[in-house]
Amino acid sequence: MALKSCCNIADLRRAARRRLPAPMFHYIDGGSDDEWTMRRNTAAFDDYELLPEVLRDVSKIDLSVEIFRQRCNLPFFLAPTGMSRLFHHGRELAVAKAAEKFGTFYSLSTLGTTSLEDVASAIATPKMFQIYILKDRGLTLEFVERCKAAKYQALCLTVDMAMAGNRERDLRTGMVMPP
Repeated sequence: MALKSCCNIADLRRAARRRLPAPMFHYIDGGSDDEWTMRRNTAAFDDYELLPEVLRDVSKIDLSVEIFRQRCNLPFFLAPTGMSRLFHHGRELAVAKAAEKFGTFYSLSTLGTTSLEDVASAIATPKMFQIYILKDRGLTLEFVERCKAAKYQALCLTVDMAMAGNRERDLRTGMVMPP
């Protein structure tokens, strides 16, 4: 299925499943443990309805919002995804360019495969860096200083990962991430 033929998330998932090697697909499609929380979150999200308001003037639609004191054209931003090079040759830069095209934040993962400086120099739109508190606090501070120097507008602190998650689907498919 060609990307331009995809009409919804289910179509995108089917296309990714066909195109990617199984361990890589399951890594990005899966969650921790038996994925119970992921299924619950998906079900909760599915409960939201978009209810159109009818008989309204729609000649001037403005979806823009302020996120972290930065004006964005869309009411959401692109979240961090580690190891993007495994899934696309353009890696994080392709996603960052998409965020720039649509005028919203891009968030780079600590586990990204593109340097934070390369992302910063590639796009003009707001940037966020997702950071872990690493055992080596000096390395954590180095990331913070590099973000300041590269003019990132925000940090996204991840505090719930004292150890790598137990990803049962990855164990079954043989997907192993670097420590």
